[in-house]
Amino acid sequence: EWTSPPLDAALVDKPGLGKAIIGRGAVNQKGPESAFLAALHAIKGANKKMPVNLVMVAEGEEEIGSPHIAQIVHKPEVQAALAKTMGVFMPSSMQDLDGIVTLSLGAKGVVELELVSTGEKWGRGPGKDIHSSLKAMVDSPAWHLVKALNTLVSEDGNEIAIDNYPKPRPISDEEKKMIADGAKIRSEAQAKKQMSVQHWINDLPWEQANIRLESQPTANIEGLVGGYTGPGGKTVLPHKAVAKMDFRLVPDMKAADVVPAIKAHLAKRGFGDIEVNMSGGYDPTQSAASAPLIQAQIAVLKRAGIEPVMWPRNAGSYPGFVFTGEPLKLASGHFGLGHGSGAHAPDEYYVIESTNPKIQGYDGAAMSFVEYLYELGK
Repeated sequence: EWTSPPLDAALVDKPGLGKAIIGRGAVNQKGPESAFLAALHAIKGANKKMPVNLVMVAEGEEEIGSPHIAQIVHKPEVQAALAKTMGVFMPSSMQDLDGIVTLSLGAKGVVELELVSTGEKWGRGPGKDIHSSLKAMVDSPAWHLVKALNTLVSEDGNEIAIDNYPKPRPISDEEKKMIADGAKIRSEAQAKKQMSVQHWINDLPWEQANIRLESQPTANIEGLVGGYTGPGGKTVLPHKAVAKMDFRLVPDMKAADVVPAIKAHLAKRGFGDIEVNMSGGYDPTQSAASAPLIQAQIAVLKRAGIEPVMWPRNAGSYPGFVFTGEPLKLASGHFGLGHGSGAHAPDEYYVIESTNPKIQGYDGAAMSFVEYLYELGK
């Protein structure tokens, strides 16, 4: 639960960190974005010339799979401007509690969708919510959905079991070395504490858990909706049930191949009536560590006394595919000092005034963007 309303942007003292702002989107993505804008204002306020030309692209649909970002990027005037650039970056707060910075060379792709089970479409079960006593003689669309979901994954829910599902590229030796090196530096105990997690899948050791994180696609249930969800109980047999899901993709997997595979898999098992409604999604991204965009990040960090941890890809997703794919084929990544945590969760925060000597506050974050722009200008 939130300790203050999610849209109040309360400033609080966080022990061991300093003053932080708490609110929905504080670290993902409003805090870092505003720090970057502050960097631009600082350059202008100091009567300095911008060291680079900027093309700024913004959209507000990232959390539902960015269904329209390609329409923005591929507008002739926008695409022409982007084609002249050396790459694209998203402002971020990259320091963990120990000040360690991880530079990810890509990100997983994602497909966002809903599976919808209704009595009307199924031809069984009720066409409207009815009294639960009638379950003795009427089929349940909710149970129908649960049984369908069960066919998509292994018994423990951790392996995708969809027929003819896109195949991931095996993780390379170079990527395994990155993970092995990074796992020695990044704190397992800190990661578990931040996530409130006691065990990794199959009780894997830290390095193996990270290899799995980087190399494996996922099928995740974000939420289940159906019938009565208020306090207490209500004896109802719902006519409709919905599973909100996301499917993360790794290199060599295409977002366009996911929904056809799911539909065919469900139809083969007698669940062809269940609707598969994709709201958005996109392919994975990957950039070379040798790209000038990435090398400039490394240079800025090393000047700040930070040896970055190089990482194959972010396990999360962002629509970098429109920049890294055809026809632009640009490098893409994230950058920025500062610290925050709790994205998509209660009490999401972003540090404004740091009392932790290992991490930067808002001023330090803004300055890191100034340094980065001037490094890119070289």
